[in-house]
Amino acid sequence: MIPLSETLSQGRELVAEIEHRSGQKVADCYQCGTCSSTCAAADAFDYPPHMFMRLLQLGAVDRAMASTTGQLCYDCMTCSSRCPIRIDVADVIETTKNIADEQGIRESERGLRLFRNLFLKNVRRHGRLHEASLLAWFNLKSGKLTNDLSLVPLILRRKNVRIVQPRIKDRAQVRRIFQRAKERPRW
Repeated sequence: MIPLSETLSQGRELVAEIEHRSGQKVADCYQCGTCSSTCAAADAFDYPPHMFMRLLQLGAVDRAMASTTGQLCYDCMTCSSRCPIRIDVADVIETTKNIADEQGIRESERGLRLFRNLFLKNVRRHGRLHEASLLAWFNLKSGKLTNDLSLVPLILRRKNVRIVQPRIKDRAQVRRIFQRAKERPRW
């Protein structure tokens, strides 16, 4: 719980930087909770979106940057699309995460960042998620090659994961979607 009586005391410069990069005014959030109530991943976050915004309002940027919220966010933009005053909450979270990465604060969450990057690369390449290659690449890149080896016989027996995934017809369209998203200023 974050006491509402706390006041902005530190982190003003970083909040200003987050606001500048995201183009959003953090202080405008009036804590209605709509972003958190519509977020599919909120239960996994240590601070759901509205609490994340409150941390920034209070100047507790260090707590916001050290949280798992930015790493676990799906970037689905639901929080932003449902905000009654049109704050792009997802962009604020992404910007905060990027600043934390630049400052080396998120090193303890390197596995989450690696998984996220490999997941996006996998979807961009195949046009859909190919679980077997994602699992293999994650274990290889994280240095834990034998991490899930004991699961392979079970996966093969149950046929949960295809070794060769059929590709979608228009992979170029998926690549164009990723390219357009990458061209946006927040990426």
